[in-house]
Amino acid sequence: MIFTRITSAKQLLMLLTLPLAIVSCSKDNNEQAPAQKITYGAFVKVGNGQARSYVISNPDGTPGKIGLTFTEGALEGLPSHNTPFKLPMPAGNPTLVNHISLDYSIHGHGPEGIYDVPHFDIHFYMLSEKEVDAITLDDPKIDILPPAQHIPKNYVPGANEPKMGKHWADTTAHEWHGHDFTSTFIYGSYNGRFHFLEPMVAFSYLKTKPNETFAIEQQPKVQQTGSYPQKYTIAWEKDDKIYNISLNTLTLRQP
Repeated sequence: MIFTRITSAKQLLMLLTLPLAIVSCSKDNNEQAPAQKITYGAFVKVGNGQARSYVISNPDGTPGKIGLTFTEGALEGLPSHNTPFKLPMPAGNPTLVNHISLDYSIHGHGPEGIYDVPHFDIHFYMLSEKEVDAITLDDPKIDILPPAQHIPKNYVPGANEPKMGKHWADTTAHEWHGHDFTSTFIYGSYNGRFHFLEPMVAFSYLKTKPNETFAIEQQPKVQQTGSYPQKYTIAWEKDDKIYNISLNTLTLRQP
């Protein structure tokens, strides 16, 4: 300890206030914003790799991002037929999404010349697995469309798929205008409601190890209160050697 001779009231005041200043500065320098919280679902084997869901919550507990990751091996050793891989959501999931289905399409699907290449259809379902599995092609509810005020601009209804629903495509997407399909964003409906959000991603694009974020055309009005993504990202994270596909900038909306 160093003792200093005090020769004035001014020096005494400076010495008395110095510890308070040090404490104050220390607090300001060490203070950090509350951290986001990330929770994961259980691993699911996909091909020679594995995948799992995750949710990132904001400091106030509201959801900020939802997505899935899968290892590079998930692109190899896949079955010789179309296969869905169901990814459970993390415990305490605060989003509208009930589960994620990472659907492998070995030869792609129609329309011919558009989506007929190997790809993943990544369905973020807002219905339970039981409800989705009950959807059949002869179910009249599959052709009940959402009201016009809920349909995103430039989206048109397309194919019906059992255990999925009616798919809606973006007519401005590049694959509809002479370019190869890389990724696109699909909406899905059943019984007059949009019930899934779907990034669709070609294997050829994934193998380029991309890192891109795209805007999502929004519904003018939503049908239920919840947090809806404004963007989606497809990224190769080279440090962790995983692919990360996420719905980002979740924003609270109300009907």
